[in-house]
Amino acid sequence: MNSQPLIKTYSIFFLVQCAVLFSIPQLTKSNLDKILLASISLAMMLLFILGTNKILKGLNISQSRFNAVFFGSMGLRMVSTLILIGIYLVISPLINKLGIIFLICAYFVYMSFEIKFILPKLRTDSEKSKNTDDARK
Repeated sequence: MNSQPLIKTYSIFFLVQCAVLFSIPQLTKSNLDKILLASISLAMMLLFILGTNKILKGLNISQSRFNAVFFGSMGLRMVSTLILIGIYLVISPLINKLGIIFLICAYFVYMSFEIKFILPKLRTDSEKSKNTDDARK
């Protein structure tokens, strides 16, 4: 699997996030806050690149194992994102509710990109199994 489109898409979204962070003053309380939010967004991007690559490599395994890999990695990334948000709350001198909402929204956008990359592969697998089921009848 070529991971160039994956890295390109995630990188473009990260750049959009940084542009939003630095252009909308209401999202951040200070320059340190901007840097912290951008750093956590970068860590999230790297987590999602690694996780999505692992999932894409696991598409050739059985469906039950694929489900375990997909949901396991999704759970690990969710916990990792919550830990990153917790680190942000500990490090940041001011509590920035909009910054936390920004990070949570970024998590969901990264998840939607991941599903976008995996969904075409899943559809072909489900069509193959449907054709096999139809042939058994």
